[in-house]
This record gives sequence, structure tokens and C-alpha cells, in this order.
Amino acid sequence: MDVLVNLLFWIHLTALAFGGAAAFGIPVVGSRMRSATAETRPLLFSLADSLSKLGRGAIGALIITGPLMVWLKFGGTAGFTWWFWAKMVLVVLLLIAIIYAGINAKRAEGGDMAAAQRAPMLGMTAAGLFILVILCAVFAFN
Repeated sequence: MDVLVNLLFWIHLTALAFGGAAAFGIPVVGSRMRSATAETRPLLFSLADSLSKLGRGAIGALIITGPLMVWLKFGGTAGFTWWFWAKMVLVVLLLIAIIYAGINAKRAEGGDMAAAQRAPMLGMTAAGLFILVILCAVFAFN
């Protein structure tokens, strides 16, 4: 059982790294949009879309491996501190932010200037939530 939990933890950490690449990469790509020429914008949207797919896959892996580890290693959530529950609330908020940012990105790609102006704030919000999730996880499990 220890081997399975360790493999799940490895997958979880790898997914966390991929999610971090998306959480911090998308705002960097997005910050280049304003000054990009019409010829380079499709490339930037393509990069952002690739990072978004990477992030969605990562969050899917995190959602699967996290509960499995809680169940296999700890036997459930009994005994967890409020840090764990704060982390769970932040994960839900992060999911909402990611979904809304994806919808907003498609609108921006379609030429919606208001969506384009919202994109940097949404990226910063998602990155901030990502950092807070990790902070809460450190206190919840250490």
C-alpha cells in the first residue's frame, strides 16, 4: 500500500508542477497580447491554449490523486485541521477561476476587448489562489 500511496503522491506533485506552469505561464503569455502584432497574436493564443490544456489535465490529476491519498493514507478526513478545509475551499475557488478564465479567454480570442482587459486580473487571481492552496497544504499535511 505504501508503494501505491507514494506513486499517487508522485503523480500529485508532478501534476502540481504542471499546474504551476499553466498558472504562471498563461499570465506571462497574456501580458504579451497588448503589444503583439496581428501576426503574432494567433501564436500567443495557441501557446495560452496549450498551457490551459496542460493545466486542465493537471487539475484533473490533482482532483483524482488528492482524495485517493486522503482515503488510502489517512482513512478519510477525520482529524484534519481547518487548514485542510481552507485548502478545499481555495481549490473550489481555483476551479471556478480556471473555468471563468477559460471562458473569458475564448471571448478575448474572438475579439471581445472587455474580456481581453479582464484576462490579466483573472490570471493573477488564479495564480494567487494556486499559491494559497499550496500554503494551506503545507500547514494541513506537515
